[in-house]
Amino acid sequence: MKKSMICAVVAMTIGVAAAAAPVGVAAVPALTGAEATVGAWSGPFAPAGATSRVIGVHSIMLYTGKVLIFGNVRPTQGYVYDPVTGIATEADPPADIECGGMTPLEDGRILVVGGHGKGATGINNILLFDPATATWTPQPPSPQGRYYPTATRLADGRVLISGGFTNTGANNTNVEVYTPPPAGSSVGTLALVGQHVGGLYPRQWVMPDGRVLEAKRSAALLDPNTWTWTAMASTKVNHLSGYGSILMPGSPVGSTKVVVIGGGNNTSAVSATESFDEATPSAGWTLLAPLPQPRAHMSPVLLPDGSVLGVGGNSQGLFALPQYGALRDVPLTNTWTTLAAQVERRGYHSSAVLLPDGRVLSAGDTGAGGGGNTDEIYSPPYLFQGARPTISSAPTQVAHDATFTISTPDPTSRAVLMSPGAATHTTDMSERHVELQVTAGSGQLTAVAPSKTVARTGWYMLFLVNSAGIPSTATWIHVG
Repeated sequence: MKKSMICAVVAMTIGVAAAAAPVGVAAVPALTGAEATVGAWSGPFAPAGATSRVIGVHSIMLYTGKVLIFGNVRPTQGYVYDPVTGIATEADPPADIECGGMTPLEDGRILVVGGHGKGATGINNILLFDPATATWTPQPPSPQGRYYPTATRLADGRVLISGGFTNTGANNTNVEVYTPPPAGSSVGTLALVGQHVGGLYPRQWVMPDGRVLEAKRSAALLDPNTWTWTAMASTKVNHLSGYGSILMPGSPVGSTKVVVIGGGNNTSAVSATESFDEATPSAGWTLLAPLPQPRAHMSPVLLPDGSVLGVGGNSQGLFALPQYGALRDVPLTNTWTTLAAQVERRGYHSSAVLLPDGRVLSAGDTGAGGGGNTDEIYSPPYLFQGARPTISSAPTQVAHDATFTISTPDPTSRAVLMSPGAATHTTDMSERHVELQVTAGSGQLTAVAPSKTVARTGWYMLFLVNSAGIPSTATWIHVG
């Protein structure tokens, strides 16, 4: 059963400027003033111009400020959604890439690996999507096929491909590396580099030392110089499947701490959350504050103020006992707070990504009675708590470890880089919060760009954040 529609995306309220509502969002009751505490959801909407059958199983933030959405149509169909105008443009892929893995490359093109064959089997396709032209280009195929794989961009720009089922339904133990196309070419190369049982959608993050931490029941650490895996500690709780995971925000030298959140199976869900710090592996996993209720299939989204937003999820099976209220965790206080409730159920096959204006797009859920082909947009409490800082100017390109200037007329204390999300099945293969080292000056901040292992070469959303935790609207910057 769907909850009643309770609030709108805000264009202007209580004298506080917020992002413009997308075209076509249904009118909803007036704001109540509680938004400064719990935020506000838009009504459900299908973007104008979009194919009505497309369900947002996959949502990928593009450096153009638009979102690539696809999934749950045979053959798979998709569109590029503009959150500023509310208009979507068709962008159908040439293969059934739903349930594949995806990540942005250094130049902003999107690599999509594998997809859904018959039953629980994978397809061989690897595709490259160009946001500038909205076109798909086939790449060398993965020989055994991939269904539920993970694509992790390494510090050197190549992409680690692992996990998932083969085209026969067996675990794909091949570890492959994709090298992006060289200048003047549109096709990259694929190489087999080793063996590893990663399971379905293994959660992976590049650490500040360049190694890759994989968090699951038994964690593992990959050295990409030798392609060897080292077994790490097992979680204290069995999070089953459908658990969320994030790389926590850290200092300007990078984060080494990952968190797994909830999870579940066909009978019950898990409320436990726990963290692992790759810098102190002997300490093992540490239990954190549990969720207010057990949740599987909840999409965790990093916000520019350093908090974690939990969107959707359900407490039983793939879709039963839905949870409509968003959750917020402040890592330093280790507490979960319940926020505004969205209208649609967002259980299995849902996704959520941060938008450049600080809002969050929620999509997907393929079960009967779920969100289906509609999207919703959440405005976090920080959009209702006072005037937002503004960025007058900032470079569009900066080298790693270089110093650069961000001009602003407003007093601000922080600057952060947010890697654009590539989300599906509670897994985000690109999301990252990078705190910048800054020095405040008159009308400006002087910032130092991170190293390439802390902020891998690519496009980022640059936010200023004031002392009240209110972020600016982002500007896009290419680092490296």
